[in-house]
Amino acid sequence: MNPPLDLLAIGAHPDDVEMTSGGWLALARKQGYRTGILHLTAGEMGTHGTPEMRRQEAADAGAILGAEVAFAGLRDGFLHDDDASVRVVVDQLRALRPGVVIAPYFTCHHPDHEAAARLARKAVHFAGLKGYVTEQPAHRVHRLVHARYSRHFEPSFHVDISDVMETKRQAIMAYRSQFQTVVEEAGQPLTRMSKAGFLDQFFSLTAGLGLKAACAHAEAYLVESAPLVKDPLALLRQGPMQHLIR
Repeated sequence: MNPPLDLLAIGAHPDDVEMTSGGWLALARKQGYRTGILHLTAGEMGTHGTPEMRRQEAADAGAILGAEVAFAGLRDGFLHDDDASVRVVVDQLRALRPGVVIAPYFTCHHPDHEAAARLARKAVHFAGLKGYVTEQPAHRVHRLVHARYSRHFEPSFHVDISDVMETKRQAIMAYRSQFQTVVEEAGQPLTRMSKAGFLDQFFSLTAGLGLKAACAHAEAYLVESAPLVKDPLALLRQGPMQHLIR
């Protein structure tokens, strides 16, 4: 059995996690934590790229971030928090045994992202219950946090990703099939993500969060129930990440 993960990010499609949480994953790995990514689908409904291409790109992105990569094998475009899907994700959580789980937020432009948020919440809860019987023993996740894709919530905390921005950028760029040059060469229709200037526009979001958090670039996260802090001064001096991850 592999050692447990300190931090696991769950996304509906390959590239979701890298865009919302690639910075925190890169930073956590740099700090010596064990990290992982769970892609719920292979992005097979996407306009560009085959499932095989997306899986290879996900593996490349994971290697850049230093994160283990797993796939849940659920259907792109048909994500639901039904009993069968919850059971699949519970088994993944019990196998990977993460301390902290990052999930999408419940309000988003993409219905699969919203479904992934509900699915992650249910799976995190049931993974810790001995009465919920699967092939894996119960595992209790320490905390579930939600990643901010755009402006859907006021964050509970920011993570300073200034020192790992280039790593986050490279991980996103690993998804070559989704970007302009490859799409134009294949004569395929442009999507919002594959249009010229998308990445510059996207990274203005992390810069804007950095401006708010007094750093160059940041990612934003929401904790539904505030953590209990025994040393508030240490929290305020060092930042919330260390207290959430341990």
